[in-house]
Amino acid sequence: MSTILKLASAMMLLIISGCTIVDGSAILTGEKRAAIPVEKVRIYRVAPSEYEEVAMVSASAGHDFKSNSALIESTILRLKQEAAKFGANGVLLSEIDERDAPKSTINIGSTQVNSSNGSSAYGTSNNVSVNRGDSYTRMHGLAIFVKK
Repeated sequence: MSTILKLASAMMLLIISGCTIVDGSAILTGEKRAAIPVEKVRIYRVAPSEYEEVAMVSASAGHDFKSNSALIESTILRLKQEAAKFGANGVLLSEIDERDAPKSTINIGSTQVNSSNGSSAYGTSNNVSVNRGDSYTRMHGLAIFVKK
């Protein structure tokens, strides 16, 4: 019995921890430069004074059981990776979209069965469940080359 319990626990841990699904894309709109390390790409919410547009970039990350902050970190990393491919040293964010809304389901039911011999049966059922649902973070922006 303990082997089955250990195996079931390991399976649940694998299912819950799972991997974050991360995706990204970029469309070159300016001059492509040599790729740079991801660590050299900065995120901007306000445009720097002098920059050149390099590409439009987008990224998303989703998972059923990870926190919003973990999804944001994964999404930002992917944005930086997309920008770094084109030699952009910055990403100017233009849109952030997050979803982390729990889904609640409430089922209440009853039934009654009467037979021809006069006997009857009656049953009720109540079910309440909360499902966190699929959480995701999506970001869009401009990959830019900031002139120093």
